[in-house]
Amino acid sequence: MKAWGRLLRLSLAPTAAADIAAGAVAGAGAWPWSHPARGGVLGLMLASLAVYHGGMALNDWADREGDRPLRPDRPIPSGAVRPAAALCVGVALLLLGPLLASSVSAPAAGVLLAVAATAFVYDVGPRGPTLGPLLLATCRAGNLTAGIVYGAGIYGAYVFAVSSLGRLEDAPESVLRSSRPAVQLAVAALLLAASPAAALVRRPIETWNLLAAFALACFGAVGLNARARRSGIWSDAEVTRATGLGLRRLLVFSAALALATGGREGVVVAAAILAGYPISYALRGVFPPS
Repeated sequence: MKAWGRLLRLSLAPTAAADIAAGAVAGAGAWPWSHPARGGVLGLMLASLAVYHGGMALNDWADREGDRPLRPDRPIPSGAVRPAAALCVGVALLLLGPLLASSVSAPAAGVLLAVAATAFVYDVGPRGPTLGPLLLATCRAGNLTAGIVYGAGIYGAYVFAVSSLGRLEDAPESVLRSSRPAVQLAVAALLLAASPAAALVRRPIETWNLLAAFALACFGAVGLNARARRSGIWSDAEVTRATGLGLRRLLVFSAALALATGGREGVVVAAAILAGYPISYALRGVFPPS
């Protein structure tokens, strides 16, 4: 079970569900209680989790040969999970997600189908230092869009910056020096601080919500920036820790967006999203996020 949890990256499950909650609140301006399908948003959360974790399983299957010399402790190279089983679970979850979403909303199902297709292309196709993060950014921005959100562009840019950093986990020291990971993390911090700006397209604007959202986003951004300034010469381990921090901060991003756009109900949704942070943090040692 531990091996499967690592394969599926269970520590990041709260971030995938938070995308849908934040997107739904941002799009509706409140929690969409009146959705014609019962438990519509919860259904989309399950669909999002299926696509997200299916993509993670398929990613490890596609990288199994490269992981044998570099990451032999990962579930497939270590023999804890058979490659065929990982492939079957990955593909099944990628297909299950849009199918679940179709019972809630045809447009949302179409978005998640596009996300699943993009994840598949990322996993099995060629990925370079730019194309790989761009595909991941498209996946996560699409996931947020499945909840109908205005800030998907900023969110996608944030994921691009964090995943560009994650690409350096196994890079040699010379590449780390030339790639300047601290700059990528600092850019992610700026984008996180700007996340509540998505509320500015809505009218009327709840001033206190917006101020609270900016305070939350800036608090999260300070931690990222502090990590960027802390490391002089970056190592693989430092890149891994910084990437994990950036991925967990997706919850802060989603919470700030929900808080900024959702009125009084946005406060409740933001609090629920932030409740996932300690869970994700606690699971990181057992199920590493990257």
